[in-house]
Amino acid sequence: MKKILLTCTDLMAVQFFIDHIKFWSTNGCAVDIVCSPVGNRVDELIKKLEDLSSATIKTVQLSRSPVKLSNLKGYKQLKKIIKEADYDLIITNEPVMGLMTRLAARKSGVKVIYICHGFHFFKGNNGIKNFIFRTIEKFAARYTDILVTINHEDFEASKKFKLKKGGSFKYIPGIGVNLKRFSPVNAEKREELRNALGIKPNEIALVAVAELNQNKNQQILIRGIAKLKNNNIKLFLVGKGDNEENLVGLAKSLGVENQVVLLGYRHDVPQILPAFDIGTSASKREGLPLNLIEEMASGLPIIASINRGHKEIVQEKGGFLFNANDLDSFVNALESLLVADKRIEMGKFNIQSCRRFELEKVESMLFKIIEEEF
Repeated sequence: MKKILLTCTDLMAVQFFIDHIKFWSTNGCAVDIVCSPVGNRVDELIKKLEDLSSATIKTVQLSRSPVKLSNLKGYKQLKKIIKEADYDLIITNEPVMGLMTRLAARKSGVKVIYICHGFHFFKGNNGIKNFIFRTIEKFAARYTDILVTINHEDFEASKKFKLKKGGSFKYIPGIGVNLKRFSPVNAEKREELRNALGIKPNEIALVAVAELNQNKNQQILIRGIAKLKNNNIKLFLVGKGDNEENLVGLAKSLGVENQVVLLGYRHDVPQILPAFDIGTSASKREGLPLNLIEEMASGLPIIASINRGHKEIVQEKGGFLFNANDLDSFVNALESLLVADKRIEMGKFNIQSCRRFELEKVESMLFKIIEEEF
């Protein structure tokens, strides 16, 4: 049995890798997971993998910030874990975890696959941040055997780095979405869901599923609702984060607190998505976000900000893209989708369009890359 070490944050493990870990396990691999517990989701991860006897879960002390001195402790912990186990392959993710894992493994002789879920340097970002993260990625690339990207813009950017001798660059369309969990519902069930969420028959409900933070930029969605001055529009924010208090205050200051609903973190997102009318995201940076794909699979049209991840997903027949800093462009897109027939037409297109990101396809593509490295 081949032995894989997967390193990432607990958030990423729960959100993106549960199905992949199970797939690897059923295909002859034992998987050890090492997480930085930045999201307090380790217990949830353990529960989701409790039936998988071949998987072990450990934590290391790492921050999301590359300049925290505490990362040195996490590096030493990773180095010890790698030294004491006989791994056939290491798969790592994210800038800080990815860097520390590759540094810790550099003398182990074990091949390393780095999956980039969206480089933290990008057009329009702060110049200093771009310099820091580009330098980190360029430096870490020299300890990388395979660099996997999930959108075409990052794939082209990655090819400017120099990998280990014999290393190669790969592309996969995202990390995969289990589309069997997402679908529209009949009119009776939809009415039941809307009633439970407090959505009136004449109301148009937007949904944004994301952590409440500065990058996700939910503030422009709230400002757009206020500017439109249409009391029949509601915005539902699904998720938690350190920007929650600011968003609540903004809604109150703009007089739309009754039109902005914070649902918090939900375990029933697949069940409630069909209740909404429009899927939205205003993120400044994305690799290839699953939330939009899930909304598309549920039959929703999309309004999303222009970034490399969203451009990879949203097509003209299925929604609108707007500049993340342009309030008017968001409002114009929203006005265009106040017509029910247009929403229905775009939603039907999206149900078919999102099939290119389905989990089974991506699972096979990623596992083929993994097998080639054994």
